[in-house]
Amino acid sequence: MKHKLIGGLCGGLFATCMASQANAQSSVTLYGVIEAAIVSQNHASPGGGHVLSLNQAGEGFLSASRVGFLGTEDLGGGMKARFVLENGFQSNSGRFDQQGQLFGRQAFVGLSGHWGEFDFGRQYNGAVVAISMVDPIFIGAPPTNSWLVFLTGQRDDNTIAYTKKFGAFGVNLHFSPGGVAGSWNARTSFAGGLSYEDHGVVATSEFQQTRDSQSRTAKTWSVGAKYDLGTVRLYGDYLQSQRDAGFDVSNGGTDYGSITNMSTAATPTTVAAMGSVFSAARRDQFATLGASYNFTPAFMLLGVFMYDLTSASNFSGARKTGYAVADYSLSKRTDVYFAAAYERVNGDWSGLFGTTTTNWTGGSSARLNGASSQTSYYVGLRHRF
Repeated sequence: MKHKLIGGLCGGLFATCMASQANAQSSVTLYGVIEAAIVSQNHASPGGGHVLSLNQAGEGFLSASRVGFLGTEDLGGGMKARFVLENGFQSNSGRFDQQGQLFGRQAFVGLSGHWGEFDFGRQYNGAVVAISMVDPIFIGAPPTNSWLVFLTGQRDDNTIAYTKKFGAFGVNLHFSPGGVAGSWNARTSFAGGLSYEDHGVVATSEFQQTRDSQSRTAKTWSVGAKYDLGTVRLYGDYLQSQRDAGFDVSNGGTDYGSITNMSTAATPTTVAAMGSVFSAARRDQFATLGASYNFTPAFMLLGVFMYDLTSASNFSGARKTGYAVADYSLSKRTDVYFAAAYERVNGDWSGLFGTTTTNWTGGSSARLNGASSQTSYYVGLRHRF
């Protein structure tokens, strides 16, 4: 009798497992975006030269080109597994983007249920998640309209992320251990945020702290909102970034560590960046205001203004960018656009454009040797698949 009982229980358990596996559904989806734009830009060299190119820094104006794989599996009982592998590439050359990494945009595996979702791997950091929810174009692609990521970083390696929705409210937590022997703090990153989405309103708030290999900190606070009125959408966000003196955004020049490479690499074609290492403690106050109007379901006009004020004990300067986009959808997947952008710097950032100065250290009293304004025009084509 005992053997029959045990056999029956094992048989029932086996049948349950087989039924669960039979009912589980899995899928893998290939997706992506490819965008290219003809770009005309002045003050592209120290002498003020004009340049005509396909893409700026390998990117169009609205979206960075990418190809990705999204895998999902229904595990039953409301639980699901998923993975994302996303490669970034430059459409004008076919080269890998994101420092040449195969899946440099995203590479993570996750598990979700009624308790929320945990994801493990390379992901967007908390500050970018919060801002992208309220940014007019989900944060731009080329340096002209995406320089705010020099203040926040963009992706973190080695990340454990938790997200959960409570009706209209959401919470997200990110932690990236540094992996440095003998130090719990070096190269770590933590972020926590709240969001709200209901009745056409999206609102976000976020705090993020990142440490470099010497445990110096960079902290960011952000709030933002987006309001959908039908044919009209309004956008706004504010971010404050505070860095310790000498905070090293590059962590050695590649983003193998928990914080990404948000400084300008020392190559013959790159320029000094907003993310330059400063010898003194630095504060940046950044804001975006924007509005879009849909004349028809296919035709949209967008206007945006971005502003950043950088201050330190021995440095003060500002960068401003205004841009407009006229976008026309040829189909649900393909659109064409015209974009124009005007950028201006003043104070100690004067001469930022067209300079060959690299790895400039704030507070060195060394003026950059380029122009203080730049105008760019884009005619672009984007296709999603």
